[in-house]
Amino acid sequence: MARGMRLSDGVVELRAPRRSDTTELHRAIQESMPELRPWMAWAHPDYSDIEAGEWVRRAARAFSEGVEFQFVARELEHGELLGTVGLNTIDRVNRWANLGYWLRTRHTGRGYMTRAARLVADVGFSELVLGRIEILAAVANLPSQGVARRLGAQREGVLRHRLRVGDETQDAVVYSLIAAEPPNS
Repeated sequence: MARGMRLSDGVVELRAPRRSDTTELHRAIQESMPELRPWMAWAHPDYSDIEAGEWVRRAARAFSEGVEFQFVARELEHGELLGTVGLNTIDRVNRWANLGYWLRTRHTGRGYMTRAARLVADVGFSELVLGRIEILAAVANLPSQGVARRLGAQREGVLRHRLRVGDETQDAVVYSLIAAEPPNS
C-alpha cells in the first residue's frame, strides 16, 4: 500500500498518520479515555502528547515498511478526527491480519467506525490479497463487537485469557471476515 493512499466512502476518509495529527489525536484519546481504558492496553489517564507523537511516528514507519497499516479516520463534513483503524499482526504467508480500531466517544452511534473498518477490510482483501481478517474484542466490549457484526464478520468463539489490559487478563471474542465473503455494504 502506498503511504499517501487515501480511502474514502464519501462520509469518512482514512489516511496514514502524520505528525500534524499528534495534538488532535492526543485530544481525542483524552476525551475518550473513560471508554478506551477498559479495552486498550495503551490507554491510561496520563497518556501524553509525547506518547501520541510516538504512536504517529511508529505507525508512519510501519506503514512505509509494509509491516502494518494504521489509518487516521476523519469525518469528511467537518474534517474532525474520529479515531484510528488499521491492519496489524499481518501474516503474509498465511494471508491474514488483525483489524483493530477505536472511535472518539462523541462520534459513537453514527456508523463511522463501521464505515472506516469496511474500507480497511476491503483494501486488505484487494491490495494485500488477504484471505482472512480477524477482529478480537474483549467479551465485555460490546461496542467493538457491534462493529464486527455490522461488517458481517462471523463470530467464531471465545479465546480464554487472550487480551491483557493493565494487570488484568481478559477473554476475547474472535470474529472473522474472509475474502470469499466481503464485508457488508
